[in-house]
Amino acid sequence: MRGSAQLFVETNVLLAYAVYIALFVVLAVVLFPAQLWIIVFGAMLFGFWPALIVSWAATVASATVVFLLARGVLAGRYKAKAGKYLARVEQGFKRDQFTWMLAVRFIPVVPYCISNVAPAFLGARLKPFIAAAAVGVVPYVTAYTFAGAKAAGVLDADAPPDVASMAAEMAPVMLAVAALPLAALLVRRFGRRAPSA
Repeated sequence: MRGSAQLFVETNVLLAYAVYIALFVVLAVVLFPAQLWIIVFGAMLFGFWPALIVSWAATVASATVVFLLARGVLAGRYKAKAGKYLARVEQGFKRDQFTWMLAVRFIPVVPYCISNVAPAFLGARLKPFIAAAAVGVVPYVTAYTFAGAKAAGVLDADAPPDVASMAAEMAPVMLAVAALPLAALLVRRFGRRAPSA
């Protein structure tokens, strides 16, 4: 399957990017819970840098589409999914909308798919939502793209994988991702203490 997909990418690269983004958006609209594995597969197909750019664009585009649909034709369906989380996060959201929308990308307060839906029901504006999504998705898109690119290298190599070398290369990325919740908590704490303008 991967070989056929790679052949398609090699002969139709722009179309492959478009199909990948479209698939990502469709799965986000149905609140598919495993988009991170799609990012890994994208890196295995496209390579690190193309996959990083395309997956970032796909993630931001899908988040925006879901946000808009949550305010429109799919509001009822999404509210049924997000309802049990809204009361839990409403106070923090009202205190600082942008910081909450940024931090929720780092801290699993709610499932990732709900992080695109909840702001629509809590009164977020579109531009701050897109800005928070564009910044907030960078760390985990980078981490999973890196993991996918490394996995592709292992599959393509003739020799057995050098586990120690892979672990050494991936350690800084994994440590950075592990530190994100702490960074987000510090940002939220600073935001609460910052004096009003």
